[in-house]
Amino acid sequence: MINIYGLKNCDSCRKASKWLDNNGLDYNFYDFKNFSLSDSLLSKWIEIHSLEKILNKRSTTWRNLSESLKNNFEKNYIKIIIKNPSLIKRPIWEFKNLPERELTPGFGKVHQNFILK
Repeated sequence: MINIYGLKNCDSCRKASKWLDNNGLDYNFYDFKNFSLSDSLLSKWIEIHSLEKILNKRSTTWRNLSESLKNNFEKNYIKIIIKNPSLIKRPIWEFKNLPERELTPGFGKVHQNFILK
């Protein structure tokens, strides 16, 4: 089973969902607005992909963080991201409830080719 984590109004998440639907693939979509992200799940994603690949520093959410939070981000990044899940690049992919090292956050040809093989 494929699990996708993201936001329903995110362009990349919508494209991924539409592509999966068009290819007749079953998946679960977990919207960060309705899904309580746990420390352990976020830590697992960071362990597999790295914080740099998970964190979206180009997001409005990142730009709107206080300087204090940004300055202390390295010490408190789990708590900050849990409170602000839109800081996560999207979508995050899991297969059989495990993240795939090859599939960094996002959606593109690499993701499509991996899923179809």
